[in-house]
Amino acid sequence: MFIDPEVSLRSDKVQALAEQAVTTFRARAPEYDPTCDMPTKNIDDLFAGGWLTCAVTKQTGGMGSNLDSDDPATYLQAIRVTARGCSSTAHCLQVNNHTAWIIDAIGSDYQKEKFVKPGLKRPFLASFVGSEPSRKHMYIMSTTAKPDGKGGYIVNGVKNYATNGPTMDFAIIFASVEGVNDYQNNHLMTIIETKQQGVRIDNDWYRPLGMRGAASPVVHLDNVHVPKEHVLGEPGAYPRQRWQGKYHLGFTANYLGTAEGMFEWFRDYAVKKGKGKDPIILLRTGEMKIQLNAAQSLFHDAIRAWKTKSVVEAELLSMSAKYTAAHTALNLARAITEGAGSTALFEEFPLGRMIRDLQTHILHAGHDKTAQIVGQSQMGGEFDSTLQR
Repeated sequence: MFIDPEVSLRSDKVQALAEQAVTTFRARAPEYDPTCDMPTKNIDDLFAGGWLTCAVTKQTGGMGSNLDSDDPATYLQAIRVTARGCSSTAHCLQVNNHTAWIIDAIGSDYQKEKFVKPGLKRPFLASFVGSEPSRKHMYIMSTTAKPDGKGGYIVNGVKNYATNGPTMDFAIIFASVEGVNDYQNNHLMTIIETKQQGVRIDNDWYRPLGMRGAASPVVHLDNVHVPKEHVLGEPGAYPRQRWQGKYHLGFTANYLGTAEGMFEWFRDYAVKKGKGKDPIILLRTGEMKIQLNAAQSLFHDAIRAWKTKSVVEAELLSMSAKYTAAHTALNLARAITEGAGSTALFEEFPLGRMIRDLQTHILHAGHDKTAQIVGQSQMGGEFDSTLQR
């Protein structure tokens, strides 16, 4: 039976997570933010609640919430409400679920047993790494995979932004198969364990302005052997099956949740400061709430679209929701800063960190590219609604 996004958001388990994020996860941020440490205590709490594998099917042992199920919203609402307290923790949660989901969906029984099921028993983090310093195209990698003649590959390259890297057990690493020029056939997903020979992780590289708890180091791969048992799907499976399009709403959830967290914090702060009846503050608060209402409604409509519309229509609406959530959050950040004043940006308050996280995280997606693709869909041009940037 289909579970509507509104019903999912109001569920006791999601509301309990929302409370935990704002009261507990937010308070812990000063412990890891200065040194870009993983939010391990938050990760442990998410594991205890079953959230690290909520996108895994019930048959495998997860909550069974993903866009392919009758409960397309619960995992997204979990990301969203976690971001209200800590955007970094929400991104760690998002990446781990996206990784577990795709292995559970298209992986072999061996891969599910080795790489998914351990995450049901302990906080077994993973990463999903397409980004690299010299990537030519979203689906065309500089990292290469040379066939070993036995169904496996030898992988060489440098990947960056490997979220969960300092504590991950493995990562899905994107590479291009040598000698194949068509990305629909040369894009390859390899499952590489961090302790394999030839793998080196540089945890000192990641020092961004925001999202400092979503530690995302550089991974160096030097003649790393990937046996055929660790090749995920066939070459080209990721673009052909349109997996990137399924991930638009994970980013949307984080942007929206971060905006909601800033707004709720500002509302309480303004009242405590005696500004709750100031006409200008009331005007700005109303404007912000109206923008949030629109972003929230579009987010839920996009989730429903995966059950009611074609895949391309759902992808386009998801892209619209992502764009709207990001720009709404940026608008709110400016309005809140002006309304709250400079003191609200002192380190004793979470606002400055939330704004830094937002401004850093929205750069994961190319929002001009998103708008361009939506525009192409309206003008009859060719377009790819799976693209993130």
